[in-house]
Amino acid sequence: MTGEHTLDVLDFGRIRQLVAAAARTPQGEAVCRRLAPAPDPAAAREAQAEVVALAALEPELGLPPLDGIGAIETHLGAARREGTCLDVTALLAVRDSVAGLHRVHEYLEDAAAEGSLVGAYGGRMRTLYPLADRFERTFGPRGEVLDGASPRLRELRAEIRGLRDRILKILRAVLRDADLEPAVQDDFVTLRADRYVIPLRTDFRGYLRGIVHDRSRTGATFFVEPLEVVEPNNRLGAVREEEAEEIRRILVELTRRVGAEAGAIRANLAVAAHLDALAARLSLSRRLGGVAVDLVDEPVLDLRAARHPLLAVQDGVEVVPVDLRVGDGHRLLLVTGANAGGKTVALKTAGLLVVMARSGLLVPAAEGSRVGWFEPVFADIGDEQDIDRHLSTFSAHMANLRGVLESAGPGSLVLLDELGAGTSPREGAALAMAVLETLLDRGAFVVATTHLEGLKAFAHARPDAQNAAVAFDPATGHPLYRLLYGRAGASNAFEVAQRLGLPAEVLRKARAYAAGQGEPGSDVLAELDAARDAAREEAERAAALRAEWERRVAEADRLRDAARAERDAAREAARAEARRAVDEARREMARVIRRFAQEKATQQQAEQRLRGVADQLDRELAPERPGDRTEPAPAAEPGSTVRVRSLGRDGVVDGVLPGGKVAVRVGGLRVTVDRADLAAAGPGAVPLQPDEVPAVRVDAHRSAADLVVVGCTVDEALARVDKALDRALVAGVDAFRIVHGRGTGALRRAIREHLAGEPRVAVLAPEQEDAATRVELA
Repeated sequence: MTGEHTLDVLDFGRIRQLVAAAARTPQGEAVCRRLAPAPDPAAAREAQAEVVALAALEPELGLPPLDGIGAIETHLGAARREGTCLDVTALLAVRDSVAGLHRVHEYLEDAAAEGSLVGAYGGRMRTLYPLADRFERTFGPRGEVLDGASPRLRELRAEIRGLRDRILKILRAVLRDADLEPAVQDDFVTLRADRYVIPLRTDFRGYLRGIVHDRSRTGATFFVEPLEVVEPNNRLGAVREEEAEEIRRILVELTRRVGAEAGAIRANLAVAAHLDALAARLSLSRRLGGVAVDLVDEPVLDLRAARHPLLAVQDGVEVVPVDLRVGDGHRLLLVTGANAGGKTVALKTAGLLVVMARSGLLVPAAEGSRVGWFEPVFADIGDEQDIDRHLSTFSAHMANLRGVLESAGPGSLVLLDELGAGTSPREGAALAMAVLETLLDRGAFVVATTHLEGLKAFAHARPDAQNAAVAFDPATGHPLYRLLYGRAGASNAFEVAQRLGLPAEVLRKARAYAAGQGEPGSDVLAELDAARDAAREEAERAAALRAEWERRVAEADRLRDAARAERDAAREAARAEARRAVDEARREMARVIRRFAQEKATQQQAEQRLRGVADQLDRELAPERPGDRTEPAPAAEPGSTVRVRSLGRDGVVDGVLPGGKVAVRVGGLRVTVDRADLAAAGPGAVPLQPDEVPAVRVDAHRSAADLVVVGCTVDEALARVDKALDRALVAGVDAFRIVHGRGTGALRRAIREHLAGEPRVAVLAPEQEDAATRVELA
């Protein structure tokens, strides 16, 4: 079996990429990336014949219809687990793939009717009509669950439509009421939290009895649910929950069916993946202008007008065809000639086209080409230097050759690039001849390139070998990229160097050295030693600098981590202190509001106490400012104008009290503050007059209406619960009820866990068979 190393050096991985890029399904792409030579001649011929058969079938039936087939293997695995419910997206992906597989099955049946070799794959596919029919009855073209998915779903949706029509009829009648016209903000019905409401101006009280569900960003509009539609809205919400439960039941049942058919779906996907890979191979073969070569059992290679496939796919590149022949009495082809003349390209072309033909690909060559069965194929091409293993180019080539010599035998094809290079020409040529002789004695077939003169004579002397020179035009100095069989090629190093622009003086000296008319400088080795020592010193200095840099980076990381830890600790302490202050303020404000609501305190007392709580909270939470620490308190003389820092307002000193306290009149309010809380009033400061003091008005309207949060997300529901709690405390309501429904229980749990830590709540009790929660205030 040809190894991955050989496939890599022949660039077969890039051929796999080109084939995979032409695939249309993820399964087909995966098959293309695993493309490999067939294990025997019969399998290779069958793979090539399938590509030819698909090409012949395309004018009549086109290419296989693979649209809709996606990566659903994960969904199939999940569907086989008991109790699993695939979501709609996953089920739609399975539906589309099942429909695509159905079209593939029909295509293969038509191919079989045409007598095509490809049609035989239809017998490997299993029928999925019942599952496809169930998908058709469940989902619409946009992925929506259809009414006809179940009789119960049809009934529920009919009831939903009836309730919606009834609600809209009532609300439109309300909007047309002439008495309500001053309160109507806009003449339309809308939805808030899945409940139908109408928009009213903020001064709607007295015009319409109902439940406020939301307000606009500007605050000018309330969205109100009139009492006449509360019950229909409640029923609508309940029916929608039943609809969601029925849809889930349908999806669970459909998931179970998918799991039961997972094996059949996977088997059909395997057939579709093979067809996709087959079509991708055909696509690349046409792009290359490939032909079906004659795959024969005996080891022979006769490629006519062959082109390297990776050059053939490049736009604007003119590829010169080359004839490559091994076998029929010659088991060694030695390619010689100039650098940049195409020797390595010819070598790679031979190996790559052999591997491609065995992989079921049509190859870029002329009709009548033959590819025999070489097993295995070995290749040692290019710069094999391995820095990680401390191998030079020569050492790496020797390591590869050792593996080749251990495994090569009769019928093997061995491709060797620049054989004997990387060491002295005399020793390199001796090693190369020994390697070639050993391989030929074992019955292997060899294509090799070289510059060594001794190897050219070796190939000329053996009857089972032949030389081939890459053509070179001495007049222009350009290679012709053709092979001239029976001739040994010259390296033409000086001509190539001249063409590439090497200075004439350098070329003159080189020709003189080649003719033995000069000697290289005797101090070359000494200069090399000096350069080596200098390089070693530079490496040592670089290592020392790197060690110092790593030490400094480590110290910087340590200081950064310590600073982050200190910052995080300070933040957590500040958060804890802020939470304590806020909780205490909430409890105190709740007590004050409750006393006022129960008429145990006057409005003035409540306002004063609330201001005190707010002042205390501001003092505890306000960040300390540099000016607060350095600015001295002003003289607190009765009648003087001062600034009360905690209130942010100017006032007049009313009197100095014992214990460092000062009475200050701010507008119509007399407050007692610490002397340290006073600052000098700003220029031109005018104390607030009594009629300018903002009044605190508490709406004592008591309402026990339910808070309905059915259909809300958890975040929306918790925000509405907090607002309802604030309104209840202001109104002096002892208890109210939150209607959250049963559903999955997630909303109910979130609300109760949220209120369990609320200091203003005394009791939480389930009601309406756990579809609601009664909240009793502390």
